[in-house]
Amino acid sequence: MRPPSRKELDGFARRGDVLVASDFDGVLAPIVLDPASARPQPGTIEALSAMAALPGVSVALASGRDLATLRALTGIDESSPIVLIGSHGAEISTTLGSAASGGSALSDVERAALDGATHALDTIAERLPATRVEYKPAGVVLHTRGMDEDEAERATCAALAVSQDVPGVHAMRGKAVVELSVLDVSKGAALAALAAERNLRATFYLGDDVTDETVFTTLRAGSDIGVKVGDGDTAAAHRVPGCTDVPTLLDALLGALTKARRYAPRDDADVRDDADAGEGAVSAPEAGR
Repeated sequence: MRPPSRKELDGFARRGDVLVASDFDGVLAPIVLDPASARPQPGTIEALSAMAALPGVSVALASGRDLATLRALTGIDESSPIVLIGSHGAEISTTLGSAASGGSALSDVERAALDGATHALDTIAERLPATRVEYKPAGVVLHTRGMDEDEAERATCAALAVSQDVPGVHAMRGKAVVELSVLDVSKGAALAALAAERNLRATFYLGDDVTDETVFTTLRAGSDIGVKVGDGDTAAAHRVPGCTDVPTLLDALLGALTKARRYAPRDDADVRDDADAGEGAVSAPEAGR
């Protein structure tokens, strides 16, 4: 697979009202051993903010991070037009329909399930002190990054088993994490709800993790663009080698969106062939402004 070509970016940019969305860790920010020290790469938040200021462009970040942490790490405050989707869709910084999120107020049953899941992961962490437990409003996460491979797999299997033992708990496995949530949500559902609410005609998404596949599997060939960051199996049609390639790609997309909005929108018939060519794939030498 290759990065999207300039022709494909131009075609996407001319589709009218569009959604540009991205994961945070492993995409905008490099993966680090201490999650609290993750920081976005220079220019990434600035490029997304510039896109969000363009007419007809909605921008969102969809992360497993809780909303408060995502705000702190990105510097995106409540005055920004960028929509923040935290905890894989359990928290959203704008009001969407029920299809996107179960809401932050838990029922008594959900609270009891969360307490049970939290106790179970705390017990695992006591047994395997190299793990780390992260607490969220509607979920709890076991981190295994930096651990011995066999020990990490043992911890992962134990955490996944909790969803079988505690009713009402949903398990999501990502890169060196297992998240247990009492809300049945996903990044894909949250972004689909945002696109539907705003009547957006196409979606561009960047993701690196297993949980991003819930977005990639919803994208439509010929109109949407999904870009897998890094290696691994994926439903995305495009790939870049790593997160260091993301600033270049965002810069190219910003250029395409800016250029398209200088002219009158074209009909879908005019751009239907824009996704079929592979020439002009965006690469670091050619994409800088």
